[in-house]
Amino acid sequence: MLALLGTAITASFLDSLNPSAIAQQMLLQAMVKKKRHTLYFILGISLANCVLGIAIYYGVVQNVARLWNGLLIAYPFHLSIGEVAAGIACLTAGGVMTLQVMKSTSNQSVSEGKVPNQLKPGILFVMGAVFCGIELTSALPYFGFLAILTTYQLSAPYVLAFITLYTFIYAFPLILVYFTYNRIQGSVLIKKLEKGLSVAASYIVPVAVGLLGFVLLFDGSTGLI
Repeated sequence: MLALLGTAITASFLDSLNPSAIAQQMLLQAMVKKKRHTLYFILGISLANCVLGIAIYYGVVQNVARLWNGLLIAYPFHLSIGEVAAGIACLTAGGVMTLQVMKSTSNQSVSEGKVPNQLKPGILFVMGAVFCGIELTSALPYFGFLAILTTYQLSAPYVLAFITLYTFIYAFPLILVYFTYNRIQGSVLIKKLEKGLSVAASYIVPVAVGLLGFVLLFDGSTGLI
């Protein structure tokens, strides 16, 4: 058990040294109006990391993948139509949201920091969860730890405890960035950074929705050809 504990600490520490997650955390911290809302991003990453770890450990992900592949084989046309429809809906929503932001920013003074902030707690939480899901594909320390964890055949409470410990250490640098940023908030550098990113923050969600729509539309269209 001590060997497993040491493995969990070592692997999670290596996994936590993720420059992309730390950079995104710093950018979001500069963008959001209420700094404490950044904790929802960290919460989204942490919860997704736990849930996905448990799902991988118990084989849920593999079963879902097999089910999805079965649906692709049985109903390729219907799924492609669904993807195209969802893609068009996302592109439309992204376009409407972009126009709304452009209209709002043209009516308000950016220099006074009155740009409408769209990075609400729920959006930050979803961004964290999605980011974790994307990063999980390259999280070799996490997969290695889960592989070792399966060899111990522990009961569910112990499995949950080890995955929670791993997640806490994995997210600790983000928590550290949060408190460090708050300590230097108000400095000249931070004020310039926040001013420069205030407009970009309003466009993040519309652009993300539009890109998702493009991907869905492209993938669905290739299935119909």
